[in-house]
Amino acid sequence: MPNVFQPDFRMPGAPDAARPAMASPAPSAITREDTQTYFTEVAVDYSAWSPSYNMHFGFWRAGLNPLRREGMLVEMNRTVGRALRLDASANPSQRRCVLDLGCGAGATARTLVGDDPSLYAVTVTNVPVQNGIAARLDAKAGVADRVAHIEADYTRTGLPAAQADGAWALESACYAEGTAKADFVREAARLLKPGARLVVVDGFLLRKKPGRIAGWLHRLWADSWAVPTLAMREDFMAALRNNGFEDIQFKSLRWRIAPSALHIPVLATRFTLAELWKARGRLSPWRRKHIVASYCALALGMFWRDFDYGMVTATRSA
Repeated sequence: MPNVFQPDFRMPGAPDAARPAMASPAPSAITREDTQTYFTEVAVDYSAWSPSYNMHFGFWRAGLNPLRREGMLVEMNRTVGRALRLDASANPSQRRCVLDLGCGAGATARTLVGDDPSLYAVTVTNVPVQNGIAARLDAKAGVADRVAHIEADYTRTGLPAAQADGAWALESACYAEGTAKADFVREAARLLKPGARLVVVDGFLLRKKPGRIAGWLHRLWADSWAVPTLAMREDFMAALRNNGFEDIQFKSLRWRIAPSALHIPVLATRFTLAELWKARGRLSPWRRKHIVASYCALALGMFWRDFDYGMVTATRSA
């Protein structure tokens, strides 16, 4: 790896108690420890969705078989890569370093560095077991020498400032605090070079006060997947502007992810029955919640006035 991203594993910044929380549309009792515990307990469960640990929805386009989930999941990774606008043709020998903020098991980074031999990636997660899975899959994919996995809070990574050629958060920004995800945005702005792009793909709240059923469903989904709250789209975009981003755009991907989302009912039901059988009906609380959230995610997509799933892109200004 180039030296620009040799991480300092000490966590800089104020202690958690000194960092103000943003307002949420509904009170949340979810803590960072809850999120870490959730991802630790269900880590292997995600392999049922994707053997390559693509822990997100897929992107469907013409030419892809909607019955083949893995192809759509990988296409979402490549969609993120295209949105970064990293032009290798200008200088093919130039090494570019990119960041995955909230990487899960590093599937997006594996796809992008596998596609582009000039690309290096640093991934950030605060869940040690995910880095272990990622390292094993990196070696299998032959990209271990171009991906570094660090264990850190993505709102205060310890990485050097203004060195990243691009950064993304694929269904991970929602785990930051508040409806603006201001701490996450601030750290992303610190890490990116001027002119580099940030890509965030996630679910977003569209109204500060969702309808009664929609609000209840959001809270059930969020609590079950250990999410403090989804970002409010306008709050999030305002936080980007306030932290030195420009050319901020939102693109709905609602219909692009629909084919992969429709895999949930059959897969979740089959997985639930198999796991209950193996565990003799005794699943841990977070594993049970993980199953509940899978069904809730599909139901949330029906409330178009309250929620959307989309891509936010922004360029770090000079």
